[in-house]
Amino acid sequence: MEAIKASIAKHGNVWSLQTNNDMTALYEPLHAARASLFADTVSVEKGLKYGPHERHRLDVYKPTAAASEPLPVDIITYTAVGNYFASNGCVCFLGTYRLLPEARYPSGGEDTTAALKWVQDNAAQYGGDSSRITAVGQSAGGAHLANAAFSGLMKAAGVGLRGLVLLSPPLSYDLRQERRRKNMFTYHGTESEEEVMGKTGVAVFRGAEKADLEGLNLLLQVAELDSNEIVDGNLAFVAEYRKKFSRMPLFEVMPGHNHISNTLAIGLPGDTVGRRILEFATQ
Repeated sequence: MEAIKASIAKHGNVWSLQTNNDMTALYEPLHAARASLFADTVSVEKGLKYGPHERHRLDVYKPTAAASEPLPVDIITYTAVGNYFASNGCVCFLGTYRLLPEARYPSGGEDTTAALKWVQDNAAQYGGDSSRITAVGQSAGGAHLANAAFSGLMKAAGVGLRGLVLLSPPLSYDLRQERRRKNMFTYHGTESEEEVMGKTGVAVFRGAEKADLEGLNLLLQVAELDSNEIVDGNLAFVAEYRKKFSRMPLFEVMPGHNHISNTLAIGLPGDTVGRRILEFATQ
């Protein structure tokens, strides 16, 4: 773990592909070394189809032992933590969605909504309780979940959530960054900054009716060393939330982590993020 701490300190709050690659290279062997621990206690089924595209896929992780009652359900985008949640008494679905260059707004929100609807309709056959679904999204996955929840896509599809967890979601964009600017123009099919910024999580939340968001049970987390873009966007969201509800959202900082280590650490010794999500999903 000392090498991980040193790498996190070296990169600071700068987010880049190099940060991603360095973190992944350090964490993946640790998870691989623990995989055999779950061989007898976790059952895995991969490649379930929730839609027609090749990226419309879900993997399900569930406890091998029979449960006396339906279990809480977690559906998670972008990270492989199924063993951890299944070994702690949950049925866990890991989902993927369409990516650039094929993806076009609002495909991210549409795909996550379709995945949630499929899980809600089929959770029982995997031992899950469809009334206790918690959706978890990290980074872009969190942004897509936010869009689906705030825009009314979930409501229109009849999706009901027990809870929504957003980990370091980009809820606003810094279009001065060349890579972000290029990707957002491609995803939104426009080079209008005004149009792109009008579809951020912050903007969509601002435009939503208060009554449509009243029942949303939200946990919002950022990492201590998240980038300025992520932190600024989340603080802007907190300000909009306060205006709409006259109270703070459940907003937490994950100490010692950067934009990706927060989820890569789930299930490893010393992990606090996974335990917090589990607590939120099962309380």
